[in-house]
Amino acid sequence: MWQRLRERPELARVAFDEAVRWQSSVQTFFRTATTDVDIAGTRISAGGKILMFLGSANRDPDRWADPDRFDLTRDPSGHVGFGMGIHQCVGQHVARLEAEALLTALASRVGQLALAGEPRRHLNNTPRSWSALPVRVLPAD
Repeated sequence: MWQRLRERPELARVAFDEAVRWQSSVQTFFRTATTDVDIAGTRISAGGKILMFLGSANRDPDRWADPDRFDLTRDPSGHVGFGMGIHQCVGQHVARLEAEALLTALASRVGQLALAGEPRRHLNNTPRSWSALPVRVLPAD
């Protein structure tokens, strides 16, 4: 991936959005129906709770071809890793700019990131994160 980013730095933004789609940092959240509503043939009464699975939506095979594959050739726009509609993350544009700057800078210096130990997930039902992710950075040639 690093070589591709060196050759095509515009892929940094695609790589970030594909990573957010592929491994959504927020996996689930609840919403409360404000009125009676039918969703896919199921009635949700006003005041009823709706649990949304963003991680699942971002892997929906009806929306994404080969959804379990990390693919820098796909257009990852339309993922819901930053929410959607009025519930969008207001900082998503800053996050994209920061990630693009970071990935572009790393691509000029890094040849490979390699695991240097056993990764451990931080167990939580909502945010997806790591309690440990030891990596070794190998320089670019």
